[in-house]
Amino acid sequence: MFWGKEDDTRVVWEQARTLGDDFRIHNLSHSPMNPRPLKSHRWTKPLNAAIKINVDATVFDSVVGIGIIARDHDGFVLGGRAIFLDDKMDIEWAEAEALSESIMWASNNSVTKAVFEIDCASLVRFKSQWEDISIFGFQLKEIFGLLESFIDVNIEWVTHSSNRVVDSLCKLTIYKRYTFPFNMEFSSDIHGLVLADAC
Repeated sequence: MFWGKEDDTRVVWEQARTLGDDFRIHNLSHSPMNPRPLKSHRWTKPLNAAIKINVDATVFDSVVGIGIIARDHDGFVLGGRAIFLDDKMDIEWAEAEALSESIMWASNNSVTKAVFEIDCASLVRFKSQWEDISIFGFQLKEIFGLLESFIDVNIEWVTHSSNRVVDSLCKLTIYKRYTFPFNMEFSSDIHGLVLADAC
């Protein structure tokens, strides 16, 4: 049966095949009409010669791991922190804490031009002039108040796969259960993560 009419099997097959060829429906022999653009998930250079600071947080059971890594406009690692918190918290609160820690790291290291990259869309959305009277909103207003010392600052959302180094730092600090800062001379664990991200 095809559209309520009984036809020969061969005729139905030819009509279905023609329809499939015309609209490329489930046709693996041709590339799709609207292919997804290929997107690189490796580190990209900031536009304004700023310091790019990638931030992430991971919650596992009742502990939190925070990863921060800062690179200059050429991709050279300037430093960062891996922070272990023995606190039970929601992932959005953990991401907010990670952003706060990264802003403080940048301030302590005299960074004036920065691009903070985070994979938590709600924090980036809040940065626009939207008012929120919740406790979480109040906490975010305090965090964003820390940005006033910067000459040029931007907070950008990136996909989780674009934040691989800091995601791995979060997991590493949870595994080792301690906080450790690092600078230009960092351990081979971190060196391997940075090299993998550059490829």
